[in-house]
Amino acid sequence: MRQLALAFVLLAACGTSYDADASGDVSMPSSAIREAIAQSDDLKSAQDAIDRGHPWRATQIVAPLLRDPQQKTPAAILVAARAAAGWSGWSVVEKLLAGESWIDTQFDGEPRELLTRAAFDRGADTVALSNASAALRQAKTKEARDTRTVLLARAFERNNMFDSAAALYRRSATAFPSIRDWMLLRAAGNESDSARRATDFASVSMSVARPRVPWTDAQARERFADALGAATRYASVGATVQSLRLRLSVAPDSALRTTIERELLTFIRGHPGSADTKTAVDVLDKAFTKLSPSDELTIARAIGSSGPLPRAATAFQRALAGDASLTSSDRLLYANVLSRSGRLRDAITQFDAVQGALAGQAAYQKTRASMTASGADATKTALRGVMSKFSNDTSAAASALYLLADLTSDSGDDDGARASYQRLYKSYPTSALAANARFRAAMITMVAGETKSAAQMFDSLVVVSPRSDEVSAARYWSGRAWSKAGNEAQARARWTEIIAEQPTSYYAGVAAKRLDQQPWSPPARADSFPVIAAVDSAFARAALLERLGMDAEARLEYDAIDAASSSSADRQLATAHAFLANGQASRAMRIAQKLADAGQRDARVYRLLFPVVDREELARTATARSLDPALVAGLIRQESNFMPRAVSVAGARGLMQLLPSVGQEIAHGLDFPVWHSALLFDADANLQLGTSHLATYMKQYGPQLSRVLAAYNAGGSRVTRWSTKGGVDDPEVFIERIPFVETRDYVRLVQRNALFYSLIYSW
Repeated sequence: MRQLALAFVLLAACGTSYDADASGDVSMPSSAIREAIAQSDDLKSAQDAIDRGHPWRATQIVAPLLRDPQQKTPAAILVAARAAAGWSGWSVVEKLLAGESWIDTQFDGEPRELLTRAAFDRGADTVALSNASAALRQAKTKEARDTRTVLLARAFERNNMFDSAAALYRRSATAFPSIRDWMLLRAAGNESDSARRATDFASVSMSVARPRVPWTDAQARERFADALGAATRYASVGATVQSLRLRLSVAPDSALRTTIERELLTFIRGHPGSADTKTAVDVLDKAFTKLSPSDELTIARAIGSSGPLPRAATAFQRALAGDASLTSSDRLLYANVLSRSGRLRDAITQFDAVQGALAGQAAYQKTRASMTASGADATKTALRGVMSKFSNDTSAAASALYLLADLTSDSGDDDGARASYQRLYKSYPTSALAANARFRAAMITMVAGETKSAAQMFDSLVVVSPRSDEVSAARYWSGRAWSKAGNEAQARARWTEIIAEQPTSYYAGVAAKRLDQQPWSPPARADSFPVIAAVDSAFARAALLERLGMDAEARLEYDAIDAASSSSADRQLATAHAFLANGQASRAMRIAQKLADAGQRDARVYRLLFPVVDREELARTATARSLDPALVAGLIRQESNFMPRAVSVAGARGLMQLLPSVGQEIAHGLDFPVWHSALLFDADANLQLGTSHLATYMKQYGPQLSRVLAAYNAGGSRVTRWSTKGGVDDPEVFIERIPFVETRDYVRLVQRNALFYSLIYSW
């Protein structure tokens, strides 16, 4: 009850139009905020940039003011904090505001609201509570009070003051009627009284929110120590691991604990590689100090491919130490776990222990794992040994041949590489690598000047492997080979086939150029989209939830919008357009692809499939670096699908996918007024950094775009190495001779994307 009383005291304190602080000073009203900003053209420009969605530009505008004691006014500091908040620079917000004496006497509590959000970001819950309380006390408008009431509710919840949180969430359900159901679910999740919780649940009516009732009830029961009730609820919604975890936490005797242990292991066995399996392993590890060798082997098999690798390695080690019976497949998996963990010596021991049908594959994987330590010559010798010893193992021998050919080509011996590729597709025609080997051999033959033979080899690939991923490439290069051999009719026929069969592919674009004709482009269509009230209201709810920091609920709204889009083509168009307008370009692209697959291929659909977020800013930034905006757009589509918060497995971030270390180095060179890794998630800052990075490669490689893109993807040192291969003065040959599949595809796709961006947009 004390918590509940505190909540209402805080709310009651916000009823007057002005509040006095402890010293008797009166907070500056909202009109005074606007007036203070209006005193400076720079502050007006910075605030305008924030309002238009360019907070980083605002930071750059206001930075010089903060360095001048005469211009470093409270208004300038507040605008700087607003800007930093816009690009999620919460530590910068705290640095700007935390030590200022005026934050409780000016700007209606907005500084405290910003500090609340900053504290949430770093998990400083008690600090967040203090700031949220102050922010609410100082609110002067209904909008501010309503928003800050939700912030205070979140702060109460994070400080385990559940009664107060529930009371404020219920109040917020009235203040925000469009998201009333989500507020009631939050209130129920903080309610210890099951009857009151049931009342909240009974009032939830939206189809998107109703499925969350049992989940919320389960979480509330767990929160308030009803473990068995929560376990039952989790089980009812298919959350098996959560249910077992709670049952285990209150199991009264060892017999029941053993039963639950068996159930967890059964789940792990049946769901290898899943996130829930990782959780299940954590539950077992916390509850049982020792598992049997066979149980450890079950765990090892389930997480060996997906990780976490240290736990998988430990599981295998314990299984072996306990004399568990490992199969050859287990040994091979264990060896690969050790290799991926950097434990090469231990991995080799396990590779050598693999017997039977997988021995060849183990020998090949051992050779690959040892490449860096052994050197190219020793690796080639080892690969020949694999081919000789396991010649009847198609997978192992073909893999060894392919890698041998690659290494031989890297060392400058194209004739030797061609011989290995040819041996592969002739000796192992059923191998998954056969078609690619045939293409590589044909490419080397063409580079050697044997154009007619190369053309025939490319043509044979199309006949022998008509479903191969190499068919379009083979047709294109057959055309180039026939052209060089003097048979223009054959060449034009091959290129025409590509355009007819795959008009949107990279090879169709370069084929059209060879034919001296315009590439395929979608029929013109204005960007008009159906208006569907249910779609608009759902997006409005999601935007409001995000503004209030209720990101989990916003994601559920987005998921529901996505799922409902397939009901009609009009709804797909409306939804894709709305996703793009709300910064969810990746979702828009997926829906647009469905429309295109269904035959709707006009320019309107293709502008959803090849989107641009803030075309004016992209064009301005690209042009400032003497870059083609269509190329920059094409690169961003491949790197991040225009998702500003995209993160790669390697940790690259943002639109143009820069590593924090690279971003920091570039930022220093560009004299950024502040550096924070969060800037990589800001579209404007990432564009500035990424285009600068790309422009550096453009200066280095000049007009050789294929090398520029390869360097952006794989690094300049690799491009230097690949540039020694035969025939690569031809930029199209350079692409095909890139040994990394990922980089090869990347260079082709970015160029394909750039072509479409030049066709369907006016730059």
